[in-house]
Amino acid sequence: MKIAFPVKENRGLESIIDEHFGTAPNFLIVDVETKKFELASNQKLLSGGTSCKTGVFTKENNVDAVVTRCMGDGSKKILTSSNIMVYQAQKNTILDNLKLFEKNELKLFHMFDHCQTKKNKKEGGCGHHH
Repeated sequence: MKIAFPVKENRGLESIIDEHFGTAPNFLIVDVETKKFELASNQKLLSGGTSCKTGVFTKENNVDAVVTRCMGDGSKKILTSSNIMVYQAQKNTILDNLKLFEKNELKLFHMFDHCQTKKNKKEGGCGHHH
C-alpha cells in the first residue's frame, strides 16, 4: 500500500506534513510495507491549474491513500472517485502519522472536516478560503 503526504520539503519520513493539500509543492509517497519513499511534484501547481482542485497522482504513482491536515471538497471528491482513501493527519511528521495508520488510529476525513467548513485556524481549519 502507498500513502501520499503533502510536504513543502523532503526530509524523508521526518518530513512535516504541509498545512494544505492543494497548495503543497510536493508529495512524499511512502510504501507502508517497505518504508521506501519517492518525492512527486504537485502536477496541478506545475501546470498552472486551480490548486484547490488538485488531481495530482498518475497511474504510475499507485497511490492508495493520502494523509493530510486540510483539504477542500473538490480534491476529496477527485481522490475518492479514484478509490483513494483520505485520512486526517493527527501528528506533524510523516513517521508519526504512519505509526498511527499502522495501529488503525487515523480517521477518515468526514465532510465536516474539510477546510470550507472551518475557514479559520481558531475553528481548526487551515485558514485557506475555497
